[in-house]
Amino acid sequence: MKRLGSVFLLGLLLLACSASAHREPVKYSQAVRKYSSAFEYMKQGNYERARDLLKEAIEDSSTYVDAYIVLRKIYIKLDDIDKAIEICQEGLCCLPAEVEKDLEDKLADAKRKLTLALADLYAKTSQPEKATELFEKIIKDDPKDANSWDLYASYLQKQGQLDKAIEYYKKAYQYAPENKELAFRLGNAYFEAKQYKDAITLFSKAREVFPDDIDIMKKMAEAYVNLEEYNKAIEEYKAIIEKIPSHVSCRIKMGEAYKELRQLKKAKKYYLQALEIEPRNLSVYYHLINLEFERKNLIETKRFLNEALKINPVDPILLALHGEYYYRLGLVKMKEKKWNPSIERFEKAIAIWKKTISKADTDEWRCYAREGIQRAQKNIKEVKKVRW
Repeated sequence: MKRLGSVFLLGLLLLACSASAHREPVKYSQAVRKYSSAFEYMKQGNYERARDLLKEAIEDSSTYVDAYIVLRKIYIKLDDIDKAIEICQEGLCCLPAEVEKDLEDKLADAKRKLTLALADLYAKTSQPEKATELFEKIIKDDPKDANSWDLYASYLQKQGQLDKAIEYYKKAYQYAPENKELAFRLGNAYFEAKQYKDAITLFSKAREVFPDDIDIMKKMAEAYVNLEEYNKAIEEYKAIIEKIPSHVSCRIKMGEAYKELRQLKKAKKYYLQALEIEPRNLSVYYHLINLEFERKNLIETKRFLNEALKINPVDPILLALHGEYYYRLGLVKMKEKKWNPSIERFEKAIAIWKKTISKADTDEWRCYAREGIQRAQKNIKEVKKVRW
């Protein structure tokens, strides 16, 4: 789930001591117009034009905080993090040291937002010491600012400090319990920490405001799967499919959930639906083939293997499963005491698994094939002993 809007964005900061705002109102008005135009260009993806307009806006009004904040975003989009850092530092330097009494809160807010933006950039550029120093300073200056705790928690989560991240998200949520996007992020942290019940509680809070949010539904479904509450997970996946009928991965996950419930016919139904939507999706074929292995239906297994191998005859996963098919066929012949046909099937499996090893680009399937070869060779020896 994406954040709706920027946590940094301020209202227009018109400081009483700003020369551009008071002595040159025309220039300030020009800055506002350029900012507005730049924002539209940014939404259209024209980052270069947005950058140029924002730089002009800052020249017109050097204390125009929003312009610095959005320009920082533009430089991030343009993959120039160093320049983004520079613009935040420049913004902080341009803010006045003192203002009239009634504007002190606005000044403090502006400094906090720019400092948070700078801390976030240090985090992005793997400068943890600088990032931590700024985050700690902001928290110390205003320990009840939910945005500060939120961003610090996000930074810590990315650093792998999950327990502390959860603690700080909880702090942020304590100060902004109405913020359902924050509830989602806290839920996400709980999910990452495998505290799935807590995650579902927070996702449910977020859902109060975003009832149709697909990301929330997906996360809730995954949490239910991890809690082995498959029926609840299925309900979430069904809700997603109602909103997005062409959603293939949800149908696959529904198939997996039904498989866990040992409702194999229903599992197959949803795999086949996924295949109707994406007939060349090999992932669906993997699930169907494994399902038919589980059902001990080698005829259907062979059918799906043949269809999939027409799509990609050298796919290492398909080759591994193809070898498994012949191995299991060898077991059937062995049980029927058809010794030579069983040896032929085992040998066919070995040949396919050797091809798997040559084609696989990961250890997982190479290891699978090697283990399969060992199984087949062992059975060949046993058959030969019995046959003679």
